[in-house]
This record gives sequence, structure tokens and C-alpha cells, in this order.
Amino acid sequence: MYFEKESKRFGELLRSLEGKRVAVLGHVRPDGDCIGAQVAMCRILLRRGIDAVCVNHHSVPYNLTAFVGDTPFFHEDDFVNDGRIAVSVDCSGLSRVGKSLLEKSFPQGVFAAIDHHESNEFFATNENIVLPRAAATCEILAGFCLDLGIKIDATIATALYVGIATDTGQFQYSSTTANLFEIAGALVRCGASPERISREIYEQEKFGKLDLLQRFLATAKLLEGGQVAVAWIPKDAFAATGTTREDAENFVNYLRSIAGVKIACQLEQSHTGVKGSLRGTCDEARVDLLAKKLNGGGHIRAAGFNLDGADLDADREKIFAVVAEHLRERFAGDARPN
Repeated sequence: MYFEKESKRFGELLRSLEGKRVAVLGHVRPDGDCIGAQVAMCRILLRRGIDAVCVNHHSVPYNLTAFVGDTPFFHEDDFVNDGRIAVSVDCSGLSRVGKSLLEKSFPQGVFAAIDHHESNEFFATNENIVLPRAAATCEILAGFCLDLGIKIDATIATALYVGIATDTGQFQYSSTTANLFEIAGALVRCGASPERISREIYEQEKFGKLDLLQRFLATAKLLEGGQVAVAWIPKDAFAATGTTREDAENFVNYLRSIAGVKIACQLEQSHTGVKGSLRGTCDEARVDLLAKKLNGGGHIRAAGFNLDGADLDADREKIFAVVAEHLRERFAGDARPN
């Protein structure tokens, strides 16, 4: 079995949800692992005769909509809670679910949570199934299905493969294990198509996104002797290029790929303040701890934050100073090039 103890707990959770109406919640600014886990969890519940829907604070990104299929999926503005309890996937804390969604529809909190983040706050009221060693929440759900003999149809297999592929950088991060490849192989046998998934996610870009990327890279600079790479999306860039914030997802990986960089930081102005994305090139960088210093959280090598009330132009140098100081703390004994 892939997750023997946790799979048994998942089976017990499914039994406890029978007869209930469920809303499967993901996190703000959803990524492939979030959407994949929501789709899979919702469909697992539906197959058991449990009335379930998906609800998110933000909409499904355009390059992931093809994987939703006929899964009932709602934006929070279009959702009215008619007696459903919340089960979250891929959320490390209540703040990741979204304050407005919780206050409007789930003031009683989250009933159960399934997640893989090291920074998980064990916030669910009844069950928290958290496996930080897993590469993705979709790996956890796939392992549960395989362990418990839950039928995986092509739609569920595809959703789970999407989450695994995106959260491992297409199987290139250190979280990729032999067991993960076994699970991915099982999903392919159940109907997931790596070729189709890769094409839908990575080969359906807007031309304006290239213009946006160019403007982003034009701001890039190196700090701390080349060990920190930073860049930001200029405030007028989205309007000027006809793009949206989801088009800028993962631009930070261009900074991460620079030789010698240990921490990469991407900033942009959001509706409420400044949003940041962080990437580390080694576990020692602990960008999850860095994100916490900036009101965020995430993985050891990939994290993010939102600073409400901050201004990109007025505050970015202060944010970069926090990033640089974190690097000095984490690598105090390392000599830095001039």
C-alpha cells in the first residue's frame, strides 16, 4: 500500500460523508494540483452517491478548464450554500481557502482537509489528513484510490495526473520518487494521456503572454552576489498586453533557473496588496519559512504570500530586503561572490 494508515482514515472519512451534502474547496489562485484534487475528490464522492460540488474563491485557470469535464464547479460569487459541509484539498490553512468564501458560505469552518504542505495548520474541525512527504495532493488521492480499490475512471485519472505533473515540474523536482512514477503509471493505465495533458497545460499560450513575460524579465535583477533573483510585473502590464494575473503564474521559474540562484522572488500588484511567488533551488533555502515572514506559506521549495495593503512600487524594495535577509540567515556560513 502507498499510504496504509492514511488510506484507512480516508476510507473512514468517505463513510462519514455518506448522507451529507459536500462542497470541495480549493485554494486561492488555484494551480494544477488544486484543480486536479478538487475534480478527483468531487467525482470520488459523486460515484459513492454523495451530493458534491467544487467551489473556489477564484475561477479555474484557462489552461486547466479542459480537465474539469462535467464536474460541478462554482466560483464563490455563483455559489449559495444550501446546507453543504466543506472538505478542502491542497490548502495549508484557512487563509488559503479565501476569507470571503469562508465568511459568506462556511462560517462553521472546514469539516475535513487533505493536503501535502509542510506548513499545514491542521485547521479542519473533524479530520486532517496531511502527508508532507507526498509530492502533490493528487498523489495522495491517487494513492488512496489504489490502496482502497476505488475505481479510477479516465476523468479522475487525468485530473490526478495533472496535479502530480504540475506540482513536480513535470517530474523534475526532488519530491519525485519511484512510488510516484508507479502511481503515475497506474493513472496512465486508467486513461490519463501525458501527451494531451502536456499540450493543454503548456502549449495553449496567448501571444500577449509573451509580451507580458518580456516586460517581467525586463525588471529582473540579482541580489546577494547572484544568489537571489527578483523581478516584478509592472502595474500597467496586464492591461497593456491584454492578459490576466493567471498568465503570470510560474514566471518565477525563469528566475529560479539562473545559475547560482538559491531564492527567486516574483512580485505583482493584486487587488488587495502585493502578491509574491517564491522558489528555492535547494531545501536549505526553506522558502516556506520565508513566506511565513510575509504572511504566506507553502512548500519547502515553492511558496507564496499576499501582503494586504502593500504597494508594489512603494514596498518592493522592503520585500526584497526581507528575502535577502532570509538568504543570509539560511546560508550564514556560505561565502558569497562579489
